[in-house]
Amino acid sequence: MKKIFVDIYLAFNLGDDLFLDVLAKKYPSCKFTVNHISKNYDKFISQYNNVNRRKYTAFNKIAQRLKIADTITNYDKVAEEHDAMVFIGGSIFREEDYHHSLYQGRMKMVREFKKRDKPIFILGANFGPFETEEFINDYKQFFKLCDDVCFRDLYSYRLFKNLPQVRYSPDIVFQMDVNEYKTVSSENKVGFSIIDVRHKEGLLNYYNEYINSTVRSIELLAGKGYECCLMSFCEQEGDLDLIKTIMSKLSPNIIKKISMYDYKGNLKEAINLIASFKLFVSARFHANIIGLLLEVGIMPIIYSPKTTNMLKDINLDEILVDMKNLHLQYDENIINKSFHNKTNLDSISLGAANQFKKLGEFINMKDVYRGIV
Repeated sequence: MKKIFVDIYLAFNLGDDLFLDVLAKKYPSCKFTVNHISKNYDKFISQYNNVNRRKYTAFNKIAQRLKIADTITNYDKVAEEHDAMVFIGGSIFREEDYHHSLYQGRMKMVREFKKRDKPIFILGANFGPFETEEFINDYKQFFKLCDDVCFRDLYSYRLFKNLPQVRYSPDIVFQMDVNEYKTVSSENKVGFSIIDVRHKEGLLNYYNEYINSTVRSIELLAGKGYECCLMSFCEQEGDLDLIKTIMSKLSPNIIKKISMYDYKGNLKEAINLIASFKLFVSARFHANIIGLLLEVGIMPIIYSPKTTNMLKDINLDEILVDMKNLHLQYDENIINKSFHNKTNLDSISLGAANQFKKLGEFINMKDVYRGIV
């Protein structure tokens, strides 16, 4: 049984939780350890027999605080105990203020695995946004140390296509099996995936306009008789707070037709809800993908080029409501078109399975590979 160390963002973000869900279900005979030390995810990961988090006790906390022992970045021990390492996530290569510390931490992890001739995989990511050549050159060196780097968009792939380990396959979530949700009957309901643009680099100036355009869209759709459900995909990133702000601007008559949903880790519940929509006004990246998988019409609200790039890759970029054109969110013509903004995903879903091609080859190899006993 292979033991895989998984670096993943765990903050009850629906998209990232789906990454872990797909990974764990795809390789039930593998043992995955997530790079997470808090107990807040214990209930979520307990549904998977093959997933654990890093062991971290009260004694570890005291030892770390007193600098008696390093029990958070002791990646030498981690590398000894695992057969391979996987970085899995979406926007995990952004140029932020904390780039240097994050980069050094990642390099420390990778080097410990490389010392022991154990493979490193990067799955499901896009690259950027970035501003400096230094940033791209840093990660060029980082990717050279990895055995497989599979980007989820062609833009990112083209930045590094000269590296032999770099590939492209569509987003991991495109391969999710949604057959059990196809039986959910579509209701007279429109979903809104809400995002707090203040949490996104360079979008603060669009905060009020995003709220106002969303309010007008809700009023228009509710006036046509639709129930509207405002969904928070990640409370920690401000989705729920912004939903409450939007609700405070709606009249009592409209409020009667509005519901809220706060994702807390119940994937099936959230996906069942999305399956009941006729239209999904989708600011969150994975809201668009889930909507498409469930054959729900989507109106993409673009806060990042990653969404535009993904939709271009699958030839579904006719409707794109970016931050400079938020008035389109309440344009009746765009709304009417969005109800039918769907596409056949058969080939995309097959391609998305290739995200795991190299990892699958490693997992299925006999344990004599690379000196693993």
